[in-house]
Amino acid sequence: MQWLNRAIVAALKTIAVLGLCGMSLLTVVDAAGRYLLNRPVSGTVELIELMMITVIFSSIPLMTRVHGHITVDSFSHFMSPAMLRAQDRLAAVIAAVVSGFLTWVTLQKARSTAEYGDITPLLHIPLAPFVYFMAVLLALDAVYQLINLFSPPGPLQDTPTYD
Repeated sequence: MQWLNRAIVAALKTIAVLGLCGMSLLTVVDAAGRYLLNRPVSGTVELIELMMITVIFSSIPLMTRVHGHITVDSFSHFMSPAMLRAQDRLAAVIAAVVSGFLTWVTLQKARSTAEYGDITPLLHIPLAPFVYFMAVLLALDAVYQLINLFSPPGPLQDTPTYD
């Protein structure tokens, strides 16, 4: 099971990095073309929006698995370790339910997007694959929330930790 987690983490990190690099490169090329050659890249906004989907939604399960989301612990120093564990588990259950609900809603949207044949206005890129991608990663996030109920965070990096 550990190899599957490592493979998923590696794939998600690759998707996020490629999306970020693609957005950066496209922005530089578009700005250079716009200001130096008076020829911007056609459809830059659409492409960056689609790459943002890949970056954002691939990062959500990554952060969930390593407990990397932002937390506010204003009152945690008043609680016992058992109470903190119970709070973490309750938060994971709530987050899993929310992610599961968002998965269902996103799947409904993906189906309607596919049925209507929605595409981007300028480049005519089909939107359904991106919405299905969002649904799959929300489902993975729900699974990771449930895994976090019973196990410590998984590795985000392959570097050793020194405790």
